[in-house]
Amino acid sequence: MSIPLKAAYCATTVALVIAPGVAEAADDSPSAKIPDGTTATSSVQVAETVSRLQFSRATSRLQMTATSSRLYLTQATGSLHRRIQAVAGMRTRASRAHLNAQLLVRLQSAVRLQRARIEAQWRHRADRAITFALKQRGRPYVWGGTGKRGYDCSGLTQTAWRSAGIRIPRVAATQYRRIKTRVAKRELRAGDLIFFNSLGHVGMYLGKGKFIHSPRPGRTVSVERLSGYYKRNYVGAARPAWRPLPQIPLSLG
Repeated sequence: MSIPLKAAYCATTVALVIAPGVAEAADDSPSAKIPDGTTATSSVQVAETVSRLQFSRATSRLQMTATSSRLYLTQATGSLHRRIQAVAGMRTRASRAHLNAQLLVRLQSAVRLQRARIEAQWRHRADRAITFALKQRGRPYVWGGTGKRGYDCSGLTQTAWRSAGIRIPRVAATQYRRIKTRVAKRELRAGDLIFFNSLGHVGMYLGKGKFIHSPRPGRTVSVERLSGYYKRNYVGAARPAWRPLPQIPLSLG
């Protein structure tokens, strides 16, 4: 073997001998060692702490979101409830107003019917009194007379209304004072008593500006117009047996 070849062989042998030691030295270096049990446990604890902190934060956010949702839901529910109550209140008031209007209409109808009955009843009596008085036309005037031989003015009106079932005083002035219902001239109805000459004379109104009476001695029961002398000496009028008409209500109050 030549010298150069031997030198190369020796160098290779030396390198192989030295290499295991170098490898062992590399294996024994601190940076290549595996962490022991204490270092591994610390790493796990740190990871768990981070995880718990992240979970806690996530939970807090969820709780805040849930609280906000409940608050919003409560407010929305309360607003909806108030709206429902307002609508219900409006419907209740409208229903109550409608019911009150119906009751008022019924009440007004009942009062009108009552008024019509009162007027019809009086009209029936007045017609009977007028019919009786008209049948006495031609009968003589008799002072203090009430029908047997003739009539004076107040005797005729008293007897006529008595035939209709109504009693009134005997004398003209007393008839005016005792009959409570006074009647304006423009509101005269057939059957009303009309008075003249300072309440010294009385007749019965027939309508259309005419009345029947027993005028004076020498005259008979007759029909006259409410004009001239009688218009000038007119005092007033009264309505026998009249019941005041109830007022038609304008509200339920």
